[in-house]
Amino acid sequence: MGRKITAYLLPLFGFLFLTAYIRSAAVNVVYTDYIRLVNSYLGDVTSFAPYLHADILTRIPANYPERIVNVALFHYSTMFDMMLGALFLALSAAVAGRYCIRRGISAPVTAALLLFLFSLNKWEMLTNGSGWVHFAAFALFWHHYAVYDRCLRGDGKPGDRRALLLLPWITILFFAGPYCGVYAVTLLLADLFTVCVMKRDLRQALQRMACTAAPLILYLISRACSVEERAGATTDSIFQVLSARPLLLPALFVRSFSSMLIGGETAEALKIPAEGTVLLGILVLLCYALSFYLTFRRKLYEESTFPLFLLTSGFLNHVLVTASRWIFLSSSYGMSSRYALQYQVGIAGIILTLALASGKAAGQMRKAPAVIILAFLIGSTVTTAREIHMAPYRLENFQAMRETALHFEEEDDAELVQTLQYHDPAKIRSALALLKERRLNIFHD
Repeated sequence: MGRKITAYLLPLFGFLFLTAYIRSAAVNVVYTDYIRLVNSYLGDVTSFAPYLHADILTRIPANYPERIVNVALFHYSTMFDMMLGALFLALSAAVAGRYCIRRGISAPVTAALLLFLFSLNKWEMLTNGSGWVHFAAFALFWHHYAVYDRCLRGDGKPGDRRALLLLPWITILFFAGPYCGVYAVTLLLADLFTVCVMKRDLRQALQRMACTAAPLILYLISRACSVEERAGATTDSIFQVLSARPLLLPALFVRSFSSMLIGGETAEALKIPAEGTVLLGILVLLCYALSFYLTFRRKLYEESTFPLFLLTSGFLNHVLVTASRWIFLSSSYGMSSRYALQYQVGIAGIILTLALASGKAAGQMRKAPAVIILAFLIGSTVTTAREIHMAPYRLENFQAMRETALHFEEEDDAELVQTLQYHDPAKIRSALALLKERRLNIFHD
């Protein structure tokens, strides 16, 4: 009973906690990515014309109906977007909680997992409402992994096998955007694994692989037709960069793992040196190695593949961030809170793997998993505590952005760029003028 209460109530309380944090740390104002979105889509929010380009999938079509609802009911409120992000994070946690009930995970481990998922190490994503759809994508990822796991265990629900064929199309084409690569590769690896190792039905695996590969290929074609804005990125090739700084990529990769113990901004505030974050990153990498080892050594995948999905996805997200963000030439770039949503999947996989393994172990072996899980929980609690402390300062920054945006006609270009965090002052003025004309966002009474 305690396990069920924990699994069902913590996602609700977590959602309420996130909404309270958002209201204490942010206000309704457009800035950064919103400037581009306003210029691109709010001229006529019901028009599908901006999507009728070859790069349609990079525009994430799920945003289309959401923007219409937001404008019609909330006058284009960034706070509405933020609340949606919190809601979908809670749905991901609900999937995790439901899994813990089905697998008999203890109440303390379930609580530790769910509390970790609601850590404020994601503060930057939570307070930038334009990322709501990314939270929605991850909720779909978690759901898909859980459905796949049920089917492999033989206790799937009616329609689960059909859902496995349909979910990649919905998720990749409408929600996932740039996150679809890791999701699709994780599914393809899972299908290969189930056939080659678990000796499952080849025909069903090929059907699932086709339904994953086809929308992924469509997305990649669409992505090839897009033009990305990457302010601050180097124009040098990777070979030029590595010849000048050979340790950049290894340091970027290893340090990205440390942010799951102590958030990047928190580590900076605590004055943890780069060498310290490298050490923390190595410790997290060792936790990954231990989890993969236990999974295959004890054949935990025969009991459940869900933790293996999460482990694989989380690890690949670190690879993806390193491969795509080296262009900013900072070994600490991967520690940013904007990537915590991607990384935390892997830590959830570590926690669940250790929980399953400790259930099969005896004596002293149970202490090591408890220590590791407690370390992640303590680290996320330290990060969360600091972000709660920082909330008034973040609110003050948002209020300054709001005042600048309200009086944008009187501000000089440099002030607009610095305060609203967008590189093109002309586009800032264009976006704010459009909002003022339509009486949306900060210009709504």
